[in-house]
Amino acid sequence: MYVRGLNDRCPARRRWGIASLSLLIATAGCDRETAEAEPPPETPVQLVLDTVNVVHSDLFHFVRDVGRLASGDLVVMNSGSVDVLLLDASGDPVATVGRLGEGPGEFQGVLDMDTRGDSILVLDGLQRRVNLFHRDSFVAMWSLRGTTGTPQQVGFSSGGPPVATVARRPAGGRERAGKVLRDTVEFYRVDQIEAAQPAPIEVLGAESFLFLANGGVGTGMPAFNVWPTYDLTLTGVIFADARDGRVVSFAWDGQAVRTLRPVSLPTLVSQREMDRLRERAETVARRRPDLDYMTFVRQAIEVWGESVPRPFYEALISDGSEILVKHFARSSAPVAEWSLLGEDGEGLGTFSLDRATELHSLQDREVLGVGRDSLDVEHVLVLRVREAPEGG
Repeated sequence: MYVRGLNDRCPARRRWGIASLSLLIATAGCDRETAEAEPPPETPVQLVLDTVNVVHSDLFHFVRDVGRLASGDLVVMNSGSVDVLLLDASGDPVATVGRLGEGPGEFQGVLDMDTRGDSILVLDGLQRRVNLFHRDSFVAMWSLRGTTGTPQQVGFSSGGPPVATVARRPAGGRERAGKVLRDTVEFYRVDQIEAAQPAPIEVLGAESFLFLANGGVGTGMPAFNVWPTYDLTLTGVIFADARDGRVVSFAWDGQAVRTLRPVSLPTLVSQREMDRLRERAETVARRRPDLDYMTFVRQAIEVWGESVPRPFYEALISDGSEILVKHFARSSAPVAEWSLLGEDGEGLGTFSLDRATELHSLQDREVLGVGRDSLDVEHVLVLRVREAPEGG
């Protein structure tokens, strides 16, 4: 039995069978039981997100990313319909960037994008290549087929051609069953894919584990697993390790790593949350008697040993000078907490946001994201971060 681990930035995609259970386990969450190594010395500044614009459109179909061009136009990447839309500042359609196909400037599966000025980079995960557009005009294409692993992100760099990332999963084998494994993220200049670019630290991605089932070895996600939590900026990489709590950055020119937030003591999952996880898994098992769910759940928990650690983060976006990081929360929580960090890692404030809202882009305190209504219909959000008024 084989179960793919998820490589999305956020655990919001749909998976079925054992993968659905993996998602249930990974997002179960819990309440904190122990303090972090260095608690904040004072109450964080409360921030609010002003809603500047809400864009509704029948053209939105599983929006994967949102950006903005220098012209003011919005760029919306749909993973469902496999297209990229240009919308004016009011949200009205202007043009379509690329199209479904296999030729230059065409896509089979859009995975990530980046914008700079009026240029757009689009990463096609299925065809393993990067397309560059100036607005809706195709400019260039680079193949990533010489790389090994799963493509994840693409971004402009200030010192040369664009950079794409590929996640490499550790070697498996029956002897590694019952152990937590973690992807390693590699960086490639799109014009030099023969070898990964040297990085001053190891950037770690998603966790997985090998479990025994039906006489074979399968791959799934351990209970309360972590997701890739990093972002490519014009000047370098911001990496928040969701397992140990540190936040670091390094520049494309190879400068030394800057530690923005140190490693924190782990917080353990409570017994109450573990019991809730098992109850939910038993419900799933009753619905799917053809799959041995509970054996998988037991192995996904026992892979941690005597105690299960709680992840620190779920997502991160940055414009290179400020960072928004989403803190891990139990799946039943109605809201998620975000922190805004400065260039040196100082805490600039926090805000809470509905868990159904995904944030994709930060630039000069403007935040672009996607919300969903009660019928799961998507809309694009243009938000602005500001400090809450005193006493408000």
